[in-house]
Formats: sequence, structure tokens, C-alpha cells
Amino acid sequence: MTTTLISMLMPFFNDVLGLLGAIGFWPLTVYFPVEMYIVQKNVPRWGTKWVCLQVLSLACLFVSVAAAAGSVVGIVSDLKIYKPFQSDF
Repeated sequence: MTTTLISMLMPFFNDVLGLLGAIGFWPLTVYFPVEMYIVQKNVPRWGTKWVCLQVLSLACLFVSVAAAAGSVVGIVSDLKIYKPFQSDF
């Protein structure tokens, strides 16, 4: 109920959720699992597998940063035209 109430009060709630998702995607979905795999499997540093995993992690970091930047741009542009308690958003 709280999420629904907040989404009705903030018409740009999707951009806020996109920002939170972009912030949480890289560390929880990519970085920690990759690092745990490297430690558990004793992947040698600077080996081919280690470099490939680090490149994957870095590429996903760039995607997350781009998604966060896009969400911030969406929030800022929506805030410029947002008028509270009016339905012509």
C-alpha cells in the first residue's frame, strides 16, 4: 500500500525505481558473485579467466552508471514540469 500511495503522489516514480535499480544492480548481481567465484575457485590473478571476469564486471558497472545517469536525467526533467496535486502531468 505504501508503494502504491507514493507512486500516486509522484508521477515520476518509475524514474526513482530505475535509479534504485541501477544503484543496486552492479554490486548485488555482478560484483559480489564474481568476487565470490574468484575466491572460491582460487582463480589466479591476471590469468585469462580472472581478466575476463573483471572485464565483465567493469562492463556491467558502466551499464549501471549509464542507467543511473538516465534515471537522474528523467527525474530532473520530470521535476521541471511537475505540479503537485494536478492531473495534467
